[in-house]
Amino acid sequence: MHMERINRWAELLHERLYGILLALAALLLVFALVSQPDVSLLRGFWAIQVSETGLITDPMVTGGVGAALLNAAVVLFLSTMLIRRMHLPFTGAAFACLFMMAGFSLLGKNLLNIAPIVVGGWLHALYRRESFAKYVYLILYGTCLSPMVSFLLVRIRPGFRWLAMSLCGVVIGFLLPAIARFTTRIHQGYNLYNVGFAAGILGLGIASILKGLGVEFDSSVSWSQEGHGLLCVLVSVVLLGLLGTGMVLGCWSWPEYRHILHHSGRAVADFILLDGPGPTLVNMALTGAVGFAYLLLQYPQGVRLNGPLVCCIFAMTGFGAFGKHPRNVLPVMAGAVLAAVLLVAVPITSPGVLLATLLCTCLAPIAGQFGWKWGLAAGFLHMTIVQNTSILHGGMNLYNNGFAAGLVCILLIPIIKAISPEPEEDY
Repeated sequence: MHMERINRWAELLHERLYGILLALAALLLVFALVSQPDVSLLRGFWAIQVSETGLITDPMVTGGVGAALLNAAVVLFLSTMLIRRMHLPFTGAAFACLFMMAGFSLLGKNLLNIAPIVVGGWLHALYRRESFAKYVYLILYGTCLSPMVSFLLVRIRPGFRWLAMSLCGVVIGFLLPAIARFTTRIHQGYNLYNVGFAAGILGLGIASILKGLGVEFDSSVSWSQEGHGLLCVLVSVVLLGLLGTGMVLGCWSWPEYRHILHHSGRAVADFILLDGPGPTLVNMALTGAVGFAYLLLQYPQGVRLNGPLVCCIFAMTGFGAFGKHPRNVLPVMAGAVLAAVLLVAVPITSPGVLLATLLCTCLAPIAGQFGWKWGLAAGFLHMTIVQNTSILHGGMNLYNNGFAAGLVCILLIPIIKAISPEPEEDY
């Protein structure tokens, strides 16, 4: 009887977490309809599917604010259904992955360019005679190379473009799991965007072959300045909704939340499994609020929310369930800002610097494990490296910051461990 009650409670909790993700997809759909309540919504949605999507491409420029939000809603919904179809529990790993899918649908992913990669991942599982459920998260993250698929769709002549894009996506999805298994050992869990590191290596290989064949990759930036007010409301509703839901699920006081802050965040740090859904949802709200607040502070300098910046907030929010919390992200962000002020020869409010400041938080486990000073160093080093990595893969890896973070780990972790012993994490 006792076990039956536990199982019923776990099933109820699973359904509630599943409902939160469906609610987010519905919210994105509502805001899409509010933003573009006419036929331009569907036209813009199709324009997003068939356009180039490399770094840094804002789909709100391509199809409009509403169309970009519709794309995010559809991608999030179908990704959630895929995870449910695989009978996987909605833990912190699921929330991190699905928030990234929603966010990066505002920075390059769409239904058309992620589908072949998912098929390639399924073929990988079939080849290894393993369940696709084992690879779902990795393959969904692996859609960060979807701009390569869109690039071929647009650049190859009409007779071959659909075949070329399909084959490219299938090859990416088939090869990426093997590379990702290897890269995890390299950074030892200190880079939360491990697939971004693996995808950067694979993207480097593919881009190098294409460059050798005479293909040129553009580095143009599309950056929307419209929809700031609407997007501020959207982000506020998401963060307040997570905060309120976390409180309803039992996180009413500081003592119930603060234990999360003692985790280093080093992968695998699934906060839903470690601390429960209530504190985790509150942490997601607070972690996302850190990024949101930073962007609002830049408003007087002309920073306005758009697709890529909302993507960054969603990425921080999602990984608030899987490694990030205010205590370990702030030192890394501070280091990135310091580097941007002192070294980077572009304004602190430029698109690339803004994205790097928020997405460098994938290195938060370094601050959590070794202290704020090393977190500061990691953020500083990341900002200098990430300015030079996108050229290696032609801007085709949406998780360019994950690629740069992997390089930071290769440089910094051996130095840290040589200088200071690794402290025990407080669980």
